[in-house]
Amino acid sequence: MTDQEIGDAVQEDLDDYIGSGKVNFSIHTDSNMISLIFIRFTDYYKQNNIDLSKDMIDADAFMVTGEDYNGFLLPYKFPIAPFGYSPYTLGQSDFKMAYKESAELLGADKVRWMKMEVTDHSVVLRIK
Repeated sequence: MTDQEIGDAVQEDLDDYIGSGKVNFSIHTDSNMISLIFIRFTDYYKQNNIDLSKDMIDADAFMVTGEDYNGFLLPYKFPIAPFGYSPYTLGQSDFKMAYKESAELLGADKVRWMKMEVTDHSVVLRIK
């Protein structure tokens, strides 16, 4: 599949999962690195005083992984809030570990390196 075909398929799922027009997704591959870019039109962080260099909010974790979309569950869980409390803050390092472990358990190649950038309006994952 091409980047465009993957991007279109993921965008369709995001529109169904989160709502049309709430997130724009794109994917870019360059030699051995993949960049997954999620631009969202909601600022969850403004009112929650979160350190974006090390933490993230649960809504971004669900958006990036598709957790619970059409019954999909990650085999290696990131921390989920007790009693469904949201917004819930989790460490980016906990999320990255769950993402890497789940990718391998789901049959993907081993993730050797991963960088995550969370801003007020986007999440970017760069993976090797």
